[in-house]
Amino acid sequence: MRYEQPTRLDGVGALLVAVLVTVTTGVPGLIAGTAVLIAWYTVPTLYTFAFGHLVVGALAENIATPYLVVLELGLLAILVGPALTLAASRWRAIVTSVVAIVFGGGVLALARGNGHLWSALGVVGLIFAIGSYGLHRYEHVALGLSENTYE
Repeated sequence: MRYEQPTRLDGVGALLVAVLVTVTTGVPGLIAGTAVLIAWYTVPTLYTFAFGHLVVGALAENIATPYLVVLELGLLAILVGPALTLAASRWRAIVTSVVAIVFGGGVLALARGNGHLWSALGVVGLIFAIGSYGLHRYEHVALGLSENTYE
């Protein structure tokens, strides 16, 4: 079940994804868009976000690039909507949104520009690995598990 309350922003994002997938791909998009709306209303936000990306990824071959950008913005609204209800994390949601837009736009441009999906996947994998290592190091420092090397 969904833990957080639905907000207008993530509702608009889910509706935007459902409508655009339906308009751009027809009946398969209608089925997938309805599934995204049901997922948005019933399961937690991260699952809806991941499922929406599966839908967009499965149908992306038939969708023009401007529509893909708007679909990604709709999925970003689904992800950020519940976070904006918390006053303390509002700036984190804004920074995350900007980083996601820049990163997603770069990967989309790379995938559409040279036509090779492998190069875009390589960029995503590399950034994921660097980010994971950075979070791992931050966790070690925050928990005091690293020795002080500045003495």
